[in-house]
Amino acid sequence: MTEALSTPAVGSDRQHGYQLVDCDVHPIMRGGMGDLRPHLSTAGQHRLGLDDRRGLTTTGHREAVSVPRNMLYVNPAGVLRDDARSPDGSAPGADPAHTARQLLDANGVSRAVLIGGEVLGLGAMPDPDVAAMIASAYNDWLAATWLSADDRYRGTIVVGAQDPALAAAEIRRAGADERFVAVLLPLTNILMGQRHYYPIYEAAAELGLPVTVHPNSGEGIFRTSPSMAGAAPTYYVEWHTGLSQVFAANVISLVCHGVFERFPGLKVVLTEGGLGWIPDVMWRLDKNVKGLRDEVPWVRRLPSEYIVDHVRFTSQPLPEPRRRRHLHLLCEIVEAERTLMFSSDYPHWDYDDPRHALTTLPPQIRRRVEVENAVETYGARL
Repeated sequence: MTEALSTPAVGSDRQHGYQLVDCDVHPIMRGGMGDLRPHLSTAGQHRLGLDDRRGLTTTGHREAVSVPRNMLYVNPAGVLRDDARSPDGSAPGADPAHTARQLLDANGVSRAVLIGGEVLGLGAMPDPDVAAMIASAYNDWLAATWLSADDRYRGTIVVGAQDPALAAAEIRRAGADERFVAVLLPLTNILMGQRHYYPIYEAAAELGLPVTVHPNSGEGIFRTSPSMAGAAPTYYVEWHTGLSQVFAANVISLVCHGVFERFPGLKVVLTEGGLGWIPDVMWRLDKNVKGLRDEVPWVRRLPSEYIVDHVRFTSQPLPEPRRRRHLHLLCEIVEAERTLMFSSDYPHWDYDDPRHALTTLPPQIRRRVEVENAVETYGARL
């Protein structure tokens, strides 16, 4: 381990009293899209088919959700753990009180950052107005249903990136509620460094909100979703394993387009994107920028420095190499004492149990990963 790993965290010690911060918890809509009805205008209900003119079925959770999602690579086991169902039988993760008991109380989670599991595919919708409408209604639903249910919950403001002006307006509107700690940006087929996103970054930076991205279940499938290398994969295991391509491409884009020079206070959180690909991106960028600096003169520092200063990663799925020292070496390379935050991915079946997942990390950085990096990333709103 480098000397940095054994250096005490600056300004960390326990002023907040948090035990553990979980940076990726997925709330589920109990009645599917029908739950958004109270937060939509009459015209919006008509547009989404949620009005009384149609016999919407809200009893079957999967059938009631109409946001684009992965229909080709269906995981035979599904993605939700059945023991996360509430006593009333509603979908796993749909009951804020049951989630609080099963996840927060049982594991000493002081704060849970909620990332809307059913709006991750919003970037695949071709109609920007519909995407913006769903985003706004969802944010209101999240505030009313989850953030008001338990003070340990914190929200992310989902936006439709198809129209960045509408997205920026939604950030400023929903961001007036300080229980929202980040912006959730559903990815599209436009890489994150492109100036298309500048209004979104400007609004996020203005409010001090990090921008969070997450796999959207439509990568390489829908035309407006992020592409995957070599066209669409055949099997679910291919799709799931290849998701790191999307994260690597977007980090490279952010650095090469100078986003962190233009928005020096901006933080980007890559949720559920893994860690193993990061060293290669850092090393290749550092090497290539030295030889091609005249192409990107606005990249004034080593790319690896931008990544460590501005990009944060969440632990799930934490690498599980056969030799633990390989994980420790990876943590050293990516400066995990600054960049890595804990996430459980509840209520998915491949959820990382906080009682066990963090025990494989180097002991000297574990507290940073459990709490301090999240406190520094999300700030006072946490």
